[in-house]
Amino acid sequence: MNLQKRIISVILVLLLAAGMVFAGRMDMKGSGGEDEVSAWYSRSDTIYFWYSDPELSDYINKAAVDFGEMNNVHVFPMLITVENYIETVNQASIYNDQMPDAYLLDTSELEMATLTGLATEIQDAAGVCTEANFSQAALSSVTYDNKLVGYPLYYNTSALVYNKNYLETWAKEKALAILQEEAEDYVLTDYLANVNAELEEANESDWVAELDESEIDHYEIDSELVPYRELSDDEKEVVLANKYEEVYATALPNTLNELLTIANSFNAPDGAEGVMTWDVSDIFYNFWMIGDVVDLGGENGDDKSKISLNNEGSRICLNYYQYLNEFFYIEADQVDYEDVIQDFIDGKMLFTIASADVVETLEKAKADGRMSFEYDFAMIPDINEEIRSRNMSTTSAIVINGYSEKKELANAFAAYLVNDFAGELYGRCGKPSANIHANAEYAGLTVFDAEYAESVPLPKIIELENIWMELEALFSRIWSGEDVEEEAENLDQTVNLFFL
Repeated sequence: MNLQKRIISVILVLLLAAGMVFAGRMDMKGSGGEDEVSAWYSRSDTIYFWYSDPELSDYINKAAVDFGEMNNVHVFPMLITVENYIETVNQASIYNDQMPDAYLLDTSELEMATLTGLATEIQDAAGVCTEANFSQAALSSVTYDNKLVGYPLYYNTSALVYNKNYLETWAKEKALAILQEEAEDYVLTDYLANVNAELEEANESDWVAELDESEIDHYEIDSELVPYRELSDDEKEVVLANKYEEVYATALPNTLNELLTIANSFNAPDGAEGVMTWDVSDIFYNFWMIGDVVDLGGENGDDKSKISLNNEGSRICLNYYQYLNEFFYIEADQVDYEDVIQDFIDGKMLFTIASADVVETLEKAKADGRMSFEYDFAMIPDINEEIRSRNMSTTSAIVINGYSEKKELANAFAAYLVNDFAGELYGRCGKPSANIHANAEYAGLTVFDAEYAESVPLPKIIELENIWMELEALFSRIWSGEDVEEEAENLDQTVNLFFL
């Protein structure tokens, strides 16, 4: 069966199913059902919406029904799972056979879609696509040639995941080590605070002012600094608790050096095998190392004059990356993402790097008893004080087919999906919405939303479609100990060949 006939067959099946649904309603409701069927068939207009991910079906179908009822129109969602999706859109548009008026597309393909007329500048009559609703990263992902050519629907990026129980254990050990080793004036400060607290508990706070060193003798306390080791057991407990709170409040690493400090001082408890592991074989979980210092087409990822991979900053970051292998000893050819997440669930690691899907995965593991500890999410540490970590992000967007004669209605449905109905997205299909307001009730997504807002969107430049394979190979060689400068230069030469 050729493409044209296959698409027509799908449409006929959908129409037949719709007819059966309304026939069923008519049987159950008598004349009321008949009126409903009549109203359905008399709707004013029809658009077709294509998507390729079956996980979105519940979300898309519900949105189509609700939007259709509110606007007295038909919206036919079509799940099209073919190998060459954009070419299928193109063929349907050329032959004008139930072509998609709007469809879902990865933003990395927007240049090709725009140049072939399969994506056109959005109308956005409702003013949805602004920074009031989307981060700049989301808007950049759907911008081509300084025009918005899509509505950002959902994203994926990565973040740091950590075992809270292990981090608490480390913080307690660190607090004790500090008290045993650092200058004694800290202990005095905490000791005085403890005395004040005890006096207040004795209902003497109405006449007792805050103590300072000059008043210590008045209350028969040794005016000399009090070492931690000379405190009573009760006093040690209070001082240690105070110090622990201080250490834990700043325990999450802000830079790689802080992460390595934890790695050096963490005494792994029973069941733990190390401080950190992640899928070092996948560029999606490595790109954060160089995201702040490379340029893949400028802010919108579509400027061929702004390609920079081999520079001083990228070489610094790649050297850092190579150095990490000395601490974490991860075999790149023996690790994959699923195993990494399972190891984290099993309590084998303090930290890992995971994509947004991990939120639902860990919730389920906690609910069914496969994970016995508390966990949380954090921003990935910066490379150093000057170079940020910046993740890669992917965005799936709704584009309006340039061949469609129903662009106004298609734009309205697209705006509805990414704004009015966006709050339903994660709950129905586990995809984090690109809309900054839509994920508010899902606390686990807060950090991922923040990482996405700071991320580097995939470039749209057609010549860079294989850049991720090249970067993945580069990171693999660097991790294995190959010379950073030589490998960076080789990558530069390879990328130059893309544009010949």
